[in-house]
Amino acid sequence: MKKTLLLSAFAVFATVASAQTVIGLTTLEDMDAVGLASSKADMPAMTILDNEAGTFGLAYADSWGTTNVGKTYKTVKVGDSEEINLSDYKAAVGNTNPAFQSYEAGVMSAGAVFKIDAKKDGWMTVFTNINPNKQYLVMENKTGALPYTLGVAGADYKINYTLPVQTSGDDEGYIDFNAPNASKYFIMATKQATNEQGVKLWTDAEGNIVAQDTKPEGGAAVMEDLPGQNKPQFPFKVAGMETAPSEGTGFMTFNVLAGNSYYFSALGSKCGGVGFVYTDSLEEPAVTFCAQDDLPEIVFGTSAAVKSISAVNDENAPIYNLMGVRVNADAKGILIQNGKKFIRK
Repeated sequence: MKKTLLLSAFAVFATVASAQTVIGLTTLEDMDAVGLASSKADMPAMTILDNEAGTFGLAYADSWGTTNVGKTYKTVKVGDSEEINLSDYKAAVGNTNPAFQSYEAGVMSAGAVFKIDAKKDGWMTVFTNINPNKQYLVMENKTGALPYTLGVAGADYKINYTLPVQTSGDDEGYIDFNAPNASKYFIMATKQATNEQGVKLWTDAEGNIVAQDTKPEGGAAVMEDLPGQNKPQFPFKVAGMETAPSEGTGFMTFNVLAGNSYYFSALGSKCGGVGFVYTDSLEEPAVTFCAQDDLPEIVFGTSAAVKSISAVNDENAPIYNLMGVRVNADAKGILIQNGKKFIRK
């Protein structure tokens, strides 16, 4: 279903009702009810939470347990929601890195992958501890590479960006891999090698392995023979940082349509899934990390209306240092504004 249907539906809905937020985050009681304990054990694919906005659960069988989210910031808000203390909730965490070939090859095939079945049109925000040196992805149903807004903050940095979305054609509403500056957000991987166990590998232009096939139980390795595939870029590289900062509290927000399934995970890591916060507003909701201790309040703005990446020079645009921290207009050194680096002495 094309994403434009969602916008037209909201155009009518927004005139008769204000935005609704449904907090579908999983508690320790929810985990206990389905047999998830703090120590990891073999668990089947399952639904953990079911409410009016959708269901949340485990996409695949794996060794699953529970963990905490809120690595740095503990209290958050989505749009105009009440303050949410992430410490009140528990996340599921698997033991196996997701098996993933490419966006084009389809949804992740195994590992620590989470699934949301949407019951309403709107926006889903999922919170997890994000490592800026890992890759994150969201898929709609089995084949749709879905754009998302990613945000993460630590004690001394902030990363926030939105993947470009295609606005026409058969893939309308999905990721636009041909958008200007798309290479900032994606890695092109090409199948070039096979390891000693006969598993096919994907490597980038420098020969680094960026993905590998898996061997289904009782079968041989299988991979589509496609000339070039896209993988998500590392968040710290998208932000223009030279080195990756430490893990912090993070989120991904993405557009959903009722009746569709959504899969999210981290590559090369096992992110924790703590459910979702649903918003039915016309515009993508902002996410606020509330001030605590020595950490200032951070409001992650959104760019949901931006249909492709373009160079827009705004002299009043916020300015950031190389750590991704917003600085004042008088700051000196190597700075970033409108996505471009410049030096102020």
